Amino acid sequence: MSRIQDSHDDREIALDRVGITDLVYPVSVPDSRGGTQTTEATIGLFVGLPPAARGAHMSRFVEILDAHRDPMTAERVELLLEELRRALGATSAHVEFAFTFFVPKSAPVSASTSLLACPASYAASLEDSFDFVLTVEVPVVTVCPCSIEATGGPAHSQRGYVTVSVRVNGRVWIEELVQLVEDSASAPIYPLMKGDDERAVIEAAHESPVFVEDLVRNVAEKLDSDVRIYWYRVEAENLESVHDHNVYACVERSR
Repeated sequence: MSRIQDSHDDREIALDRVGITDLVYPVSVPDSRGGTQTTEATIGLFVGLPPAARGAHMSRFVEILDAHRDPMTAERVELLLEELRRALGATSAHVEFAFTFFVPKSAPVSASTSLLACPASYAASLEDSFDFVLTVEVPVVTVCPCSIEATGGPAHSQRGYVTVSVRVNGRVWIEELVQLVEDSASAPIYPLMKGDDERAVIEAAHESPVFVEDLVRNVAEKLDSDVRIYWYRVEAENLESVHDHNVYACVERSR
């Protein structure tokens, strides 16, 4: 049967991206313990449309995704992109996965266990070469150095969010990036804490006050020392507790 998508388009205008967006689908994401997490992802799948092609066969995007979603490693994403290009006769393909990754946490005193929800994403393209960017957002506690200096003791603290994007040679686990960010802040976030845990976190945070600028630089310094990482972008935003604004810092580097 003839399909109208396969007809010739006389306008001869190539399109950079054609595909589907906001597809909600389960995917399996590998973790550092050798297992996987099944999570819900919001997905975009695209190809570059040649100038003579009228349209793309949209059903093929979901069909190909379903065959390549378990487990969703960088290698699997590259295979998915290759299959998208082949099946749709395209010279380029691009995918975006946004999902929640859960990191096991153990409170510092009670050892109460819980799961920290960290928004994460994959963004990958295949044209002349394969490009893969891993991103994770990590909530942290920050204590203001100025406040400590002003009071000589108790200081205002706030929740901050650090977003780290990396390109790597080899494999970097999401949990590694989460730990790296937490080690750069005043204190980690624990979804479940008892009274003694809260006191320990507050005391530890006051021992490591950081400006938003310090937070970004601390993360960048650690990323610089990791030979697997050849590009990164770090963004930090603190939700100020005593000001009517947030504070922000960002750095992007490659080597």
